[in-house]
Amino acid sequence: MLFRIEDSENEDGVHREYSILPQDLPTMPMSEIEVYIADEIRKEVNGANNRRLLSYSKSLGICLLKYNKYADNEIHLNGESVFDYITYYECKLQKAEFEVYSLDYALMDLEIENKNKEVILTNFVIDVSDNKLLDSYLLKFTGVGRKRLASPEKDKEVLLFQSPQDLVIKQYSDSVYLLYALVIKYGMNDYIHDVLIDYVSKLEDFRFEFCESDERAAMIHIIDYLYKNQKLERKRRVAVIMDSFNNGDISGYYDPITQFHDIQNQWFEEAFALSDYNDNVISDGIWNCYNRNRRD
Repeated sequence: MLFRIEDSENEDGVHREYSILPQDLPTMPMSEIEVYIADEIRKEVNGANNRRLLSYSKSLGICLLKYNKYADNEIHLNGESVFDYITYYECKLQKAEFEVYSLDYALMDLEIENKNKEVILTNFVIDVSDNKLLDSYLLKFTGVGRKRLASPEKDKEVLLFQSPQDLVIKQYSDSVYLLYALVIKYGMNDYIHDVLIDYVSKLEDFRFEFCESDERAAMIHIIDYLYKNQKLERKRRVAVIMDSFNNGDISGYYDPITQFHDIQNQWFEEAFALSDYNDNVISDGIWNCYNRNRRD
């Protein structure tokens, strides 16, 4: 699973297209695809004004604590578990195609078959989380390397051309922070996983009435992801927490990130005493589940 923060609350932010209309997809000879993809990757990782790729992280924690400083933006979930490929439509044969394609694959100087065939590039998913490999790739295909401060490796970054099937959490984003904080501090056992999945699944429909996306399904995916990947997320917690501490931003209220740090630094009873601040039905269920598990 991949995660992304969309700067939805900032009118001046760089907002991306998650679904590209068929008529707006680029058409080109097959021989030009590699340079096209490399140039789009260069623009994204170097922060160009005309960048348009979607940057995701393989780490939920990096997105929550590094790229959502005030915890007020949408959390995007992409279900990809397989990376490093391109998809295109071959115009002459009127056929959709899939090919394996990665940074190291591109550096192998393999000959492209049927270079002159006309294709429509429909998508690509490229893991760019190796700085050294990325530098070699960009220099080969664009002549311009990665900017010194850009570090897709640190952010566990994967780039997508488009992602129309994203699930989005906005109304219950506070609950994602809460669950992440509790998993980082206390873990998630089978009991907590099963109880929370059952709890969210059985919530009344009106609880999600004003959600723009299927937040019930998205929350279930988050619970399942943290259960299966808690060791990896907890392994990264020191670097992620330090980034959050050092970002220099001070919130004017008790926000989910402040609560995250309190949960890490306080006894359970102290953090639980402040559990009514975000007051939503999913957060209540998470707190109560962890409290019961602690007593049982």
